[in-house]
Amino acid sequence: MQPTGLQLGRRGRRAVVIVQVVVFATLMLGMGALAVDIGAIYTAQTELQRSADSAALAAAARLAGNGVDSPEVLARGTADDFARRNPVAGAVSGVEAGDFVFGQSVFNPATRKFSFQPGGARYDAVRVVVRRAAGSEAGPLPLMFANIYGAASQNLAAAACAVLIPRDIAVVIDLSGSMDDDSELLHYKRFQGERGVWFDGIDISLRDVWCALDGPAPAVPYYPGPEENTEYADDTGPAIGAMSAWGHPVVPETYYPVADPGLWYIPRSAACTDAAARASLLARGYTSDEADCLLSAAYDGTTNQWRNRAAVILDLATWRSGRPGGQSGGDGDAKVEDGEYTWASYPAWRVSWTWANYLTYVSSTTSAMYGCNNAFRYRCGLKTFVNWLLESESQHDQTSILWQTPEQPFRSVKDAVQSLVYEIQSLNSMDRMSLEVFATTAHHEVNLSDNLQSVPDRLYHMQTGHYDTTTNIGGGLLTAMNELASERARSGAGKVIVLMSDGKPNVDQYGGYYGGGSQAIDDWILGIAQQACDRGIRLYTVSVGRDVDQELMQAIATQGAGQHFHAEGTPEQYADQLDLIFRTLGGKRPVALIE
Repeated sequence: MQPTGLQLGRRGRRAVVIVQVVVFATLMLGMGALAVDIGAIYTAQTELQRSADSAALAAAARLAGNGVDSPEVLARGTADDFARRNPVAGAVSGVEAGDFVFGQSVFNPATRKFSFQPGGARYDAVRVVVRRAAGSEAGPLPLMFANIYGAASQNLAAAACAVLIPRDIAVVIDLSGSMDDDSELLHYKRFQGERGVWFDGIDISLRDVWCALDGPAPAVPYYPGPEENTEYADDTGPAIGAMSAWGHPVVPETYYPVADPGLWYIPRSAACTDAAARASLLARGYTSDEADCLLSAAYDGTTNQWRNRAAVILDLATWRSGRPGGQSGGDGDAKVEDGEYTWASYPAWRVSWTWANYLTYVSSTTSAMYGCNNAFRYRCGLKTFVNWLLESESQHDQTSILWQTPEQPFRSVKDAVQSLVYEIQSLNSMDRMSLEVFATTAHHEVNLSDNLQSVPDRLYHMQTGHYDTTTNIGGGLLTAMNELASERARSGAGKVIVLMSDGKPNVDQYGGYYGGGSQAIDDWILGIAQQACDRGIRLYTVSVGRDVDQELMQAIATQGAGQHFHAEGTPEQYADQLDLIFRTLGGKRPVALIE
């Protein structure tokens, strides 16, 4: 039976449909194949960019150096290493020599952004290209289906530029009274810290402080150690009245004031039997009779009467006794009465204290010196005098010269800040630095500036307890944050706070004093650290000494997304540790991609 026309039409349409299906199926298959290859290219390009970014960031970080190897060699090797850690489409590709360019970051004040400039005398930026292309180690990216159309592979490349971001650094230094404790007598023998922990005695720098009172100031850096080994071993300081001989060295644990010829024992209500004291009185023109009256305790009915005769014995006052053969002007009895003596002149560096203040101190039972060894009471000499200055008269409006003495640990902190500046200067960076200090109150000392040396220069002319003596860490941090938000701060710079303290705050946000600190004070400080972190400020903390609250200092650094460092041991040991810590901080520069 022959097919009808209708049947023939249907067959024809079927044939056309089959052809169309075949054609469109081929096109769809081709498009699907291309989609697979395009997806592979897109994925590979993403991986390639990730590889370039990580290589550039890691390389830029190495431009800060490690103090040993060439930064350029470190950067090249690190870039290649990080590129290899990030395979592209399953293949490893390093960074070719021609695809690594050193340069400098250039800050544009108008855009507040950094751009890359190839070359320069000192590098702080790199541009890295990572390839999957003909001639590269991994070769071009092979394609699965595009080969149908004559494309067997695809050349790919990704570039990234990273820079060491310049920093605005606020250095915050603790100037509270405890920052000279390692120069004082209270630490020469085993002592108990605030938390009940016992620490061994150390070589205090009390003699070096005395020597430096009339210069010269310590060398930079100052190397602490036993009295006979420091730069002041052959030096002597000023005479204070009749007190001119230092006496025995203060050897940790074994020194005892009773046997020290440098200390005259002038007790109240007991005679002074020190032969050197009698000889001094006679050498100054007092008669034997006057010397007997002065050395006797017959008229020590009051502290004031004892103070008067002790002042004359020490040549801190002169006595017009009226005694036969003696100086006229007194009533002739054996008492050193008010109106019969004249105070000696004061050294140029004295501001507001009096000789009477020292004598009150040496007779006290409440000083840290007495708490260390009660045999220091009534023992007068250079050791107890200089110790009194450090413990009680350390502010610049009391004793103006202590800034040029090696107060410890503060002197080691000063030298460490100088090392920080040297390290940053060696990097030839665009970092800026400010100085903030605190004790009871906080003070902004040096504006953010690229004159980095102005920070240690100012710090070297400050002393422990410069303005006041308690510890307001929160105030110091707030002062730093204000400076980092000031008109002197740069929006394109990384913001950093370096806080140095013993971590024992005792002043709250209202200025209230709490002798042993409080949880409320700690919480207030941690809240400030969190505010700093929220503002993009990285907070590093450095604690020094043995009687330190490392837990709080670590918590502050953690809250501020930074790091805590600690230096401890003897002054010799922590001086070296602080130098290394601050040099390390100098190299901790943030990196960022700018391309």
